[in-house]
Order: sequence, then C-alpha cells, then structure tokens
Amino acid sequence: MFFSISILIDYSYYKQKIRRHFPDYNFSWEIFTNLIIGNLKTKPYWLDIGAGSNFLIREQPGAEFAVGTDIRPPDDLSAKDKTPYCMASAYMIPFKDSSFDFVTSRYTFEHLADPKSALIEIGRVLKPGGVFIMQTTNKSSPLLLISRLIPFPIKKRLIKLLFKDNPSGTFKTFYRYNTPAAVSDRIGLLKLDSVILIEDIMCHSRFLFFFSFAWYKLIRFFGIDFLSNNIIAIYRKPGY
Repeated sequence: MFFSISILIDYSYYKQKIRRHFPDYNFSWEIFTNLIIGNLKTKPYWLDIGAGSNFLIREQPGAEFAVGTDIRPPDDLSAKDKTPYCMASAYMIPFKDSSFDFVTSRYTFEHLADPKSALIEIGRVLKPGGVFIMQTTNKSSPLLLISRLIPFPIKKRLIKLLFKDNPSGTFKTFYRYNTPAAVSDRIGLLKLDSVILIEDIMCHSRFLFFFSFAWYKLIRFFGIDFLSNNIIAIYRKPGY
C-alpha cells in the first residue's frame, strides 16, 4: 500500500462495509496502483517525483529502469536498498530530454509553489507518447477546507496524533494546482488526457470512517464529485 500508515490499517474490513452500499468503490491508492501496473506493461522507463522513501518503485518492480527523486533523502532509506534514488527538485530534473516513458507524482503538487514550472520540466524528460500521472488533494473539498483553516503547527500535532505517522500533510502546502478547474488542459509539452475525482473514505478510526462515509454518501447522492478530496490527472506528451 502506498502510505506507510496503510500498513497499520485493515482496509479490507472497511471496504467490505463500503461495498455493501457501493460495489464499485475503490480507494485512490488502488486506482493509482492499477494505473501504474497498466502503464508499466508498455512504458518500462519510469520516474517518480516526490518519491519519499521510494516505496512506490520498490512495490512495483516491473520497470526496466525506475528511479525516484525528492528534495531530501528519506530517513528510512537504508544502505542495503538498491532502488535507484536521487535528490532533485521537480523544477530541475537531472535527466536528459525524452528520458522516460512514464512519470508519476503522488501527493507532491500541493507542496509546490510553482507547479506549472514542474509540469513543463516533466514534459521535457518524457518521451513523445509518454504518460504523466499526478495525484493530489482537491482544495475544493470541505474536509480539505477545514484542514487549511488549522494553523500549521497545530495541524502537524493533530496529524501525528490521529494518524500515528508523519504523512505529507505535515509539510507546507500551497494548493496552487489543486482543483478540477485548475488542472490545465495543456501546459508545455503535456496534454491533459483525463481527470479522475475520488473521495477517499478515511479508515484510521471508526469515528473518521463513519464521518467520511456519510460525506461520501452525500457526494454520490447529489452528484457533487467536484467536492471529492482527491484528484488524479493523466497527461500525455503527444508523439511525433
């Protein structure tokens, strides 16, 4: 699973409860995983931006070459870990033009002060016909609005208390590319292929589960998907 906190959560228990009402429901990490697996079948050169501990690449070993980048080395990256990793900014990726078939980024773009510059740089390193898949939070979500109103130092403490972990929400956020309307149809060499809106139901406690499940039911009933808390955007770099 993609979050380190996911190891501590029995998603299958909660998913059974959800699927009694919504048989087609999938968590965002399931959708993202399936997109990675599907693309790696034909796109063997893979770059993951904002890789953290490089767990995405470790968990999906099907690429011919895969490398993760982040602005600082992860605390838990051991000397025994041979998964390719390098320190680099999303604004200055240290690879030649058209180096990768496939680029991913998960929960990174909300932390970028200039996301459009990062997208232009991603378009540069993608091969013609390549795919970029981005997942980020949707600041239009009421649940995200509550989070944004909490002062940053207090939010850090609350996240560690509720989730027993240090997820991406404890780093500074800008939310400059974080609504369905903000996701550009075309930027640089990238052309938007599709946008998927997902409401991730929280499973970290029974209280959070029933609260967020009730909200998900409202989203489905009223058809207000634009208020979902997650956005997955799929871009393609047109071929020659």
